[in-house]
Amino acid sequence: MTVAEKALDQLETRVTQAVQLLSGLQMEVRTLEEEVQTLKRSLEEVKQDNNLKNQVIKQFRNDRLRIRSRVEQALRKVIALEEPS
Repeated sequence: MTVAEKALDQLETRVTQAVQLLSGLQMEVRTLEEEVQTLKRSLEEVKQDNNLKNQVIKQFRNDRLRIRSRVEQALRKVIALEEPS
């Protein structure tokens, strides 16, 4: 085998390795892109769940304030009944 043939064989080997590496990297990129899409969907689900929970918390706070107000009104009425006329 001549020097030129050896050089061509080495070049061919390197090109084959580069193609294999590139192919592997492309598959990895596709896998990572799919993972990114999955994570984006999960993030949207978490955001929606968080918004729902925030709405429930807000409603609980409003309910608590309304109940507190009614209890205070009832307490004032009880105190008024206990005061001598």
